[in-house]
Amino acid sequence: MRLLHVVHQFLPKYVGGAEVYVAGLARRQREHGHEVALFAGADQAERTAWEGFPLTTVPGGLRGPKGATALFLTTFGNATAEAAFKSVLREFRPDVVHLHQLMGLSTRLPRLAKAAGAAVCATLHDYWFLCPKSQLIDRDGGLCQGPIAGVNCAQCAAERVRAGALALAAPVAAPVFLLRQARVRRAFATCDALLAPSDYLLDTARRAGLPAARLLRVHFGLDTAPAPPHQARAEDAPLRVAYLGALDSSKGVHVLLQACRALDPAQVTVAVYGSLEAANPAYASELRALAAATPYAQSVLRGALPHEAVPAMLAATDVLVAPSLWYENAPLVIAEAFAAGVPVVASRQGALAEQVHDGVDGLLFPRGDPAALAAALNRLATEAGLLDHLRLAVPQARRTRAAHFEHMEAIYTAVVAGAPLPAAAPA
Repeated sequence: MRLLHVVHQFLPKYVGGAEVYVAGLARRQREHGHEVALFAGADQAERTAWEGFPLTTVPGGLRGPKGATALFLTTFGNATAEAAFKSVLREFRPDVVHLHQLMGLSTRLPRLAKAAGAAVCATLHDYWFLCPKSQLIDRDGGLCQGPIAGVNCAQCAAERVRAGALALAAPVAAPVFLLRQARVRRAFATCDALLAPSDYLLDTARRAGLPAARLLRVHFGLDTAPAPPHQARAEDAPLRVAYLGALDSSKGVHVLLQACRALDPAQVTVAVYGSLEAANPAYASELRALAAATPYAQSVLRGALPHEAVPAMLAATDVLVAPSLWYENAPLVIAEAFAAGVPVVASRQGALAEQVHDGVDGLLFPRGDPAALAAALNRLATEAGLLDHLRLAVPQARRTRAAHFEHMEAIYTAVVAGAPLPAAAPA
């Protein structure tokens, strides 16, 4: 079978959950005899290869359009990306096109793939099907439930391009956002299967009007590869806390750094792994300033961590923090932490509260509350037996990554044959 994966950006330059997931899926599929190619947004057009996989990059995705307005307009079409995609379809002739993110590419890609004779699957890694920014965070930084006749989207967009006065004209601009929603909904209606890695996202997609008969819950699963042995800390050593991921305001990294002010380095150490260079410059400056105000100074910011180094880092970590401000979906970093036997402290919202069970395999705290996060970390550092209790309950017996790959094989077979979608076994 020939499989073509489409994503808004890709490794090695851009590292995120979707990119890491696509890489793992492509490797597994090649091991099972499939021909696999990649199509991704970037800052330039290039025909190259990644780990032997044909990789076509186009000016698009998050890295192509310059500015929020240009990125939004690609929803309606990106002629350069569409032309390159047609060329790949002609040359590679995929049986299945698997879409992972169309932001900055074009909502026309699913229709082009179908016209070329391919079956089309889409994994919903975020809420782009409902929100132009993909994360359902409103202009004031609060959680958004979705478009309200397009008016709130127009207000949010005005704030994003720093034209607050335009928010007054939101009712006039609202039809553009309603048209955007119609285009996106039509694009996903073209797909043969829509895959949601969390129940929360699945329910949100149903409420948003995506075709229920084509929506399917998939479990990313846990990696069963042997993890390095956990490095137990000495009895009087501080609790070892880590954050791993993108340094983006929606990820709430600033909340963790604010919480650090209420931590004693003799009881809790904190390491933030992520690339400041890849972050928004203004947010990177904010993080540097916050770090300087913590008891750890700049040492808390450890820089980007190569993905192959993650298991060793987790083996020397007691707790992973996921302080996201958006609903999230199914962060792979939580699965990686659980696979390493590491409990997680996460925001109490959306799919995070679905993955982490408060007092069982981790702790939950109110969204955006640094004092509550600090209290949770201090509790783990000082309450006898709590960390060991959580570690013992970490869900290492949940659905495996291998089972997920088998489920994907069954889905591809079904969409190519036009057969009913196969349900997954419970996690």
